[in-house]
Formats: sequence, structure tokens, C-alpha cells
Amino acid sequence: MEKLIIIGAGGYAKSVLDSIDYYNYKVKGFLDEFSIEEEHLGHPILWHSLDGIEHPEKYFYFIAIGNNQRRKDWYDRLCSGKLRLINVVDRSAIISPEAKIGNGCFFGKMSVVNSRAIIGNNCIINTKSLVEHGCTVHNHANISTNSVINGDVVVGEGTFVGTCSVTVGQKKIGAWSTIGAGAVVISDVGDGVTVAGVPAKEIKKSAMLG
Repeated sequence: MEKLIIIGAGGYAKSVLDSIDYYNYKVKGFLDEFSIEEEHLGHPILWHSLDGIEHPEKYFYFIAIGNNQRRKDWYDRLCSGKLRLINVVDRSAIISPEAKIGNGCFFGKMSVVNSRAIIGNNCIINTKSLVEHGCTVHNHANISTNSVINGDVVVGEGTFVGTCSVTVGQKKIGAWSTIGAGAVVISDVGDGVTVAGVPAKEIKKSAMLG
């Protein structure tokens, strides 16, 4: 049985722990940069940085951090150290054998990824979310609970798709954007913008992207 280190001792870790393949992985403990507690959800918080782990190459890793930018930062650190990440796929998730998925991803309870969809690295496909046929979800994106992405949609890197939102087919959502909870996206969304409402309209643009 392989030993697993979970990075991030917060709320998202509850879902991750509930969906881990315990036949193949045993949780060694948590790494959390900020927690002052000694344990989380019945598992010890053993480290606060990668530097504290003796022989880090012996372990597998999963990043249980909901914030897309922080999750990306950790993904880059692990990859630069050539450390091994796993996917966590809940037993109730449905992933088409014709779909392609990256590494370090989470597929929550009753999530569905349909035929010819492509899921990048370090993505969250959360509880009851639907990624339909032919969609592409780029690295570090978060498809939140009960959201629907219809056929052939492209979701950009680092984008957050809010709970219960619906994106109609053949639309493009840019990188590092936010789709508000309950929004209905009927047109393309640019990079670094926040949209909300029915139909979804731009309400904010990232200053970093002008």
C-alpha cells in the first residue's frame, strides 16, 4: 500500500478523504503551511513545508486546496521536485473511457465526465458536476458543485465555475475567470473576468489583465 500525503488541512480535505482509494493508499498525514493544530479529521498534521519531509520521493501527494492559484503554486512545486501526484476519484463518479484526464485531479461524488472530454492537470470536478462530451477543462480549473458544462465548451486555465451554474454548448470561458453561482452562460467569457446572473453578464475584470 502506497503512503499518501495530503497538502492542505481545510474543508476541501473532508471531501478528499471521503473519496480516496483506501485499498491502494494509506494517508500518512497532512502538510499545511498555516495550521497550528496537530491533527485534522483524525490524521496528523506532520509538516508545514516540503523541506520538513525526509525522503519526499517515497510518498504520493494530493493537493486538497480549493483556491486555484494556491493549488497551482503547489502543483508547480511538486512537479519541479519530480514528486508523484495521484487523482482522487470517488467511487460514484462516472468518467467515460473515451475521456482524457490529467494528474492531481479530484472527481467528487456523482460527478460525470462524458465522452471525448479532456480534463487537464490539478483540476477539481466537484460533487454532482457535469462535464459533457467534447469539453476541454484546462489546468487548475475548479468545476464546482452541481454545475453543468454542456457539449464542446472550453474552460480556461485556473477558472472557477460556480455552483449550480449552466454553460450552454460550444462556448469558450477564458483563463482565470469566475462564473458566479447559478449563472447561465450563453456567450463567450473573456480572460480574467467575473460574470454572474441569468443570462450571465460581466461584473468585474481583473486589474492584472487590464
